Amino acid sequence: MNIKFEKMSIEHQKPVMEIFNFYIAGSTAAFPATVLPEPFYEMLMKKSEGLSAYALLENNQNKVVGFCSLNPYSPFSTFKATATITYFIDKEYVGKGLGTQCLAKLEEDAHELGIHNIIAEISSRNDDSIAFHKRHGFELVGKLNDIGKKLDSIFSVVYMQKTI
Repeated sequence: MNIKFEKMSIEHQKPVMEIFNFYIAGSTAAFPATVLPEPFYEMLMKKSEGLSAYALLENNQNKVVGFCSLNPYSPFSTFKATATITYFIDKEYVGKGLGTQCLAKLEEDAHELGIHNIIAEISSRNDDSIAFHKRHGFELVGKLNDIGKKLDSIFSVVYMQKTI
């Protein structure tokens, strides 16, 4: 699928929050317990400040079909070569290679920014995401057992890491 990456800006707020809130409302893929108001978008943008945050636009329709970002692992310079990654794809576009394109773009940016380690924090109930990251060279490096409760179920948080 042909998409373009646009630096996230205020004009992407509504569709990005709709995509994020879909995952918040119906899964443990996004950790918040309840849907978030549109102004939360500013926090998403601030979280990735100095690194990368993109809206994914389908070229043919110029429609936002997902978003992705590199976020600092820690505010301390000791960890400046490490970042966390986030990506959420519109449910209608899952399985079309957009996650792979996001990961490639974020890895390219990470390399240019001097980042050598990327970390994915994943719900233990998100088998598809765990499998995706394994296929793309991530290793399971840790798990915090039974620390989350959402949608009437307990879940763990899995940490996967890739050195680039």
